[in-house]
Amino acid sequence: MTRYGLIAALTGGMLASAAHAEDWTYLDDRSTPQKLVESYYYAISNQLYVQAYSYFQKDMAPKDFKSWSEGYADTKSVEVTFGPTEPDPGAGQIYWGLPVALKTTKTDGSTVIYSGCYTIHMANLGMQTEPPFQPMGIVEASLKETDVPFEKAAPQKC
Repeated sequence: MTRYGLIAALTGGMLASAAHAEDWTYLDDRSTPQKLVESYYYAISNQLYVQAYSYFQKDMAPKDFKSWSEGYADTKSVEVTFGPTEPDPGAGQIYWGLPVALKTTKTDGSTVIYSGCYTIHMANLGMQTEPPFQPMGIVEASLKETDVPFEKAAPQKC
């Protein structure tokens, strides 16, 4: 047994699994709105719910982490594609309306396509002069199930 497997066994399964503990593959990129949302769904697809939850801006995260994470219990993986977006700067704040399409694969093998928009926010980096640093984050999501094929489902504008 590896030391990570031993830790998982000794902690009574507190770690998601020995396989997750040994897999150091990691994606956490907040450099663009698209990379942020890709990182969010990477975390969801890998059942890294605390990481996924961290992509919400302060005070914008769902209030009940347990219920929110349980909402993904039947999600095996998520693919994401984007429509065009431009920054909307003003008064030291930058917002993006990011069009998205999601292809979710459920644990039973079925797929569901969603279409909609994420609102992404970042405070002007030059105006952040006191810790803690506030990275780019999700402030809102509006998604609806759609019958449009995944490749065409991202709106052209939010």
